[in-house]
Amino acid sequence: MKTVLTLLLFLVSYSISFAQHHPDLLKRYSTEELDELETSNPEEYTILNNALERGTFIGPIPEEKAKSITFDGELAINPDVDQNFITMGITLKENKYQYFRIKGTDQMVGVLPKSLLH
Repeated sequence: MKTVLTLLLFLVSYSISFAQHHPDLLKRYSTEELDELETSNPEEYTILNNALERGTFIGPIPEEKAKSITFDGELAINPDVDQNFITMGITLKENKYQYFRIKGTDQMVGVLPKSLLH
């Protein structure tokens, strides 16, 4: 009886752990990788989740800063659709903001550095 109860408890905790991962994280990382990251480096795991929620912004390129912004590239995305760093194929940098021009528009994407996503 104890063995069955222990097994049931394990299965429930495993399924809860699996359900906790954001679906977009699972587009880039396996469940096993996320479980390991959550256990061995919880700060990095928190940063990734925070980046999904508040790590990127999309908006018009400010006219007064248009010439001074150094873009890290150009993205072919729809600015009217919810996006995050994973869906846009962006890798977060530790201490550097990233800016991308959205192809065919006067819009840009800004990406916060990891250091601001704790």
